[in-house]
Amino acid sequence: MTGALKYEWLRIRTIASSYWLSGLALFLNAMVCLVIALSVTASDVSDLDVAQVTTWAWTAGASAPITPVLAGVFFAIMGVMAMGHEYRYGTNKATLSAIPDRIAVLTMKAFVLSAWVAAVVAASLLLNLVVTWLFLDGPDFEVGAWRPIVNYFGYCIGFGLAGFGLAAILRNQVGALAAVLVWPLVLEPIFYGILTIVGENSNAGIGKLTNLLPASAGRRMMFDPYDALAGFSVVDTWGVAGSVVVFWAGVLGLVLIGSVLFIKRDA
Repeated sequence: MTGALKYEWLRIRTIASSYWLSGLALFLNAMVCLVIALSVTASDVSDLDVAQVTTWAWTAGASAPITPVLAGVFFAIMGVMAMGHEYRYGTNKATLSAIPDRIAVLTMKAFVLSAWVAAVVAASLLLNLVVTWLFLDGPDFEVGAWRPIVNYFGYCIGFGLAGFGLAAILRNQVGALAAVLVWPLVLEPIFYGILTIVGENSNAGIGKLTNLLPASAGRRMMFDPYDALAGFSVVDTWGVAGSVVVFWAGVLGLVLIGSVLFIKRDA
């Protein structure tokens, strides 16, 4: 395990893409936070909503259904590269020759990726906290913000692991990049729209199948307050716990399938 850990830590900190993707996530999150903070004043909302707007700015829009989570895209790309680089540059055989224990290789790749993403998210939230404090008129940092913040960590780490799992399944960096971006940004919204329309015109509860879409579930688990913003959907949602379970079932399903294939396949 120690050798695999050292190998993966050396890999992630010596490739330029780790710093570029992390830097872009930090910068764009801070810019979204700044735009929200400058666009909304305390006079625009009621006292009860100031804390929600504060959380919205702090999370760079993640706690509301209006703004896309840009950071998740960069972390998904990092996850793809954690495994995809091995196949793109043909280093997978050399890696397994140096470290024959495939479970150790997989475990340390997932661990180092998750730790890196968590560190970048923590830095981003700290930066956003400063921006929100300085530029939002009358911010209100409430205790209730911790649930969206904790789930925001999980959302970003989950997207990184989803990219990692897809790269292990497809063994192709370009294909995995396309899949990890096209599914949440294109295909899932299409499925969501179709199921919602069908559900509105049917009494069979088909619309509730939207709860099984993992990326949408991941967004809902961060909404603050959940009851109000989860109601942004025209169908009944399964609550915070249900959203967390669906999101992580999708992520861990990809990681599990990718891990089994990585262990069983030839290098």
